[in-house]
Amino acid sequence: MAASPPATGENITVLRKAAGLTQRQLATRANISLSLLSKVEVGDRAASNALVAAVARALAVPIERVHGQPYQAEHRESGVDNAIDRLRAALRGYDLAPDESVPLRPVERLRADVEGVSRRRRSGRYSRLAFTLPALLEELTLARHSVTGAREQEEVFELLVMAFYAAHGLAYRLGYADLAESIEHKLGWAADRTSDPLAVGLAQWTRVNAFQAAGDYGRGLQLLDNARHQLDEHVDLTGSAAVTVYGSLHLRASTLASRAGDADTARAHLGAAAELGVRVRRDRVHYQLTFGPTNTAIHDVAASVELGDPERAVRIGADFKRGSGLPATRIGHLHIDLARAHLMLGDRPGTLRALEQARRAAPEQTRFHPMVRETTRVLVSLHRRSNPDLSKFATWIGLAD
Repeated sequence: MAASPPATGENITVLRKAAGLTQRQLATRANISLSLLSKVEVGDRAASNALVAAVARALAVPIERVHGQPYQAEHRESGVDNAIDRLRAALRGYDLAPDESVPLRPVERLRADVEGVSRRRRSGRYSRLAFTLPALLEELTLARHSVTGAREQEEVFELLVMAFYAAHGLAYRLGYADLAESIEHKLGWAADRTSDPLAVGLAQWTRVNAFQAAGDYGRGLQLLDNARHQLDEHVDLTGSAAVTVYGSLHLRASTLASRAGDADTARAHLGAAAELGVRVRRDRVHYQLTFGPTNTAIHDVAASVELGDPERAVRIGADFKRGSGLPATRIGHLHIDLARAHLMLGDRPGTLRALEQARRAAPEQTRFHPMVRETTRVLVSLHRRSNPDLSKFATWIGLAD
C-alpha cells in the first residue's frame, strides 16, 4: 500500500515555514483565527474550504498544493497517472487534425460512447473514464476535421462539449487542477461553435470551477451573473432543460457565496433555485447538470456547513429520501457534507456513518475527496480508543494506521 500522504495541516506547516512565516503572521495574512490555524496544523480541526483558500492566497500557492493533490501514489498504483498523461496528449491537440489512420466511425456511434462516458462521470467511475476518454477525444477531433455538413459539424461540437465536460470532472475530482482549468477553456471553445446557448451556459458554469478552486469567489459570482444575463437574452425559461441550466447557475452561486461567508447572497440564490425547482417538480438531468428540489436541498446542506450552521445541515439532510434517482456523485456529496456537519457537532458516530454512506454511493469520489481525508484524519485523532470500522475506512482512503 502507498504511504499515507501528508495531511492538509502538515502541508500548511511546511508551506508556511518555507515562506518564513510564523503561525501568527500567516493567520494575520489569511485573516483567520490563530487558534484555528494552530488546531488545523496539528490535525485537531478539519480545514474548511474557506480556510484552505485563504491560506493558499496568503502563501501565493495553488489550493491543490495545500491539500497535497493529486494523490500520486494511489494514481500510480491504479495506472490512472498513465491514463492522465494520455488524456493530456489528446487534449493538447484538440484543434489539430489527428492521425488519419484512426478509423472514422459514424457520428451516432460516437454519440453512444459520449453518453457512456457521461454516465460514468455521473456515477463517479473516474478510473474507467481515465482509460476511455483519451481515445474518444481523438476520435471526436478526427470527426470534427472530417465531416462536411454544417449540421454534422455542429453535432460533433455538441459531442465535444459533453466529452470535455466528462474530462473536466475526471481531472478535477482526481486533483489535477491545472488540467481541469485548461479543459474549461476547451469546453468553452467547443460550446461557442454550437448554436446552443445552453451549451454555452454549461461552459460558463464549468469555467467558474477555476474561480471557486482558487478562492476567487467575487469574480466567480460575477461570471455566473453574466451567464444568467446571457441566458435571459436567448432562452425561454419554460423548458426543463433551460430551467436546469439556469437553476444550476444559481446553485453554483450559492456555493461560492457560502464559501465567501456571504450568507445573504447564498440564501438568495438558494431561494431563486427553489422557485425554479417548482417548475420542474422533480430532479432532472440536462446537459449533465442535475437540478430540482432535492439537489437544491443538497446545496443548502453544503452552504450551511460552509456558513457554520451544522444544525441546519443535519436537519435538511434528515429529509433526504433514498431512491431519489439522483446521480451517485450528488448523493455522495450530500453525505460528505453531512459528515462534516456531524463532526462540527461533535457527533463522531454520525460522522463515520455519513462517510460510509458517501462511500457506498460514490466510492471513487469519496476516496479522493480532500474534505473526506480531512474529516477522517480529525475523527481518527479524536478517538482515544481503537475503532475497527474507522480504521478500515481510514486505510481504504489511503491513511496509514
